[in-house]
Amino acid sequence: MTFHRILAQLDDFSFAHVSSLENLPRDLNSYAALVLHYHHKSISIAALARLDTFVKSRGGILAIHAATASFKEGLAYFEILGGRFTGHGPVEQFEVRRVRDDLFSGLDEFVVRDELYIHELQPGIEVHFTATHADRVVPVVWIYRYGAGKVCYAVSGHTTASMRNRRYQRILQRGLEWITERI
Repeated sequence: MTFHRILAQLDDFSFAHVSSLENLPRDLNSYAALVLHYHHKSISIAALARLDTFVKSRGGILAIHAATASFKEGLAYFEILGGRFTGHGPVEQFEVRRVRDDLFSGLDEFVVRDELYIHELQPGIEVHFTATHADRVVPVVWIYRYGAGKVCYAVSGHTTASMRNRRYQRILQRGLEWITERI
């Protein structure tokens, strides 16, 4: 099942597919949010500026898995997302535990098999789910405000099985609802 089909299963959202931030429309005013699920090495100054302006001007970003491992040449992209990828272990099974009761209340812990990304985090992020890696608690879902916009990051997404996980899909849906100001 492709990522696009999984997104299409989320209730009440419509999507347009763009394969790269370089291909974003010049005018993003008709979009409430961008879903970033890619791993790219470089981004032009113009595309990064469009992304920055979009989020600062009340746009939303749902960043999934390797989105935080992209564009490593500068800090601006990581300031937008709230975290910088620093490494990961092998694909392994880990328990995702909710640590806050507000935005994701009612979503229970679950087990997923995926790559557990490790991040350096920006001040101001709110961690909502964690996992344990090498006896260390690791944030796996966070929200973050950037300018007037909102960002939600979710670490799973390397494996198709993790994307099919209904509990994980509910996290993505709730994250989309928050960044698009539906909740």
